[in-house]
Amino acid sequence: MKASVRQQRVLLDIQSLDTEQVRLQRRRAQLPERAELAALTGETAAVRDRFMAAQRELEDRNVEIKRIESDIEVVAQRRARNTERMAVSTASKEAQSLQDEVDSLERRRLALEEQELEVMEAVEQAQPSFDAAANELAEIDRRRAELEQRLAVAEAHIARDLAAAAEQRSLLAAEVQRDLLDLYEDTRNRYGMGAARLRGNVSEGSNMALTDAELAGIRGGDPEEIVFCPGSGAILIRDFED
Repeated sequence: MKASVRQQRVLLDIQSLDTEQVRLQRRRAQLPERAELAALTGETAAVRDRFMAAQRELEDRNVEIKRIESDIEVVAQRRARNTERMAVSTASKEAQSLQDEVDSLERRRLALEEQELEVMEAVEQAQPSFDAAANELAEIDRRRAELEQRLAVAEAHIARDLAAAAEQRSLLAAEVQRDLLDLYEDTRNRYGMGAARLRGNVSEGSNMALTDAELAGIRGGDPEEIVFCPGSGAILIRDFED
C-alpha cells in the first residue's frame, strides 16, 4: 500500500491522540477517589454492624423497660383494688387474706422497680456505644459524599478531555485515505499501536534500534510505500528530512 508522506505523518497525530485517550481512560479507572470509596465501603460495613448491634441492644432494653412498667401498673391496680376491698371488708379472715396479697404485691412492685433500675442502667451503659457508632456512620456518610463529589469533578474533567481528543481525532481521520486509516485501525487493534516514528535508527514503536540491513531497506524504499516496525508491528513513519 502507498500513501503520501503527509498522510503517513497524520497517522502519528492520530496515534498520539489514541495514546492520550488510553491514558485518560486508565487515569479515570485509577482515580484515587475510586479506591478510597471502595475502602470506605468495607469500613462502613464494620461500623454499621456495630451500630446495628448497639441499636438492637437499646431497643431490647427499652422493650424490657416498657414490659416492666406495664407489670408495675398491673401490680399497682391489683394492690389498689385489694386495698379498697380491705376497707369495706367485715370478715377478719378475708381482710387478712387481702392484706397478705397486698404485702405480696408490694414486694412484687419493689422487685419490679429494682429490675427497672437495673435495665435503665444497662441503657445508660449501651447509649454511648450507640452514639459513637451513629457518629461514625454520619462521618462516613460525610466522607462518602465528599469523595463522590471529588470523583464526579475528576470524571467530568477527564470526560471533557476525552471528548476533545475524540473530536480532534475525528477531524484528523477525515484527512486520511480510507484504506490507510483501515490499515492503521487494524494494526492498532492487533498490536496495541497503529503507527510509530522512526527517529534516527530507533523505532519508537519498540524503542529498539533497527539493524543496518533493516534500516537500509526502509530508508532506501519509496517514501510513499507503507512499511512496518519489525519489533512492534506498527506502521513505521519515516522522516526523510532526518
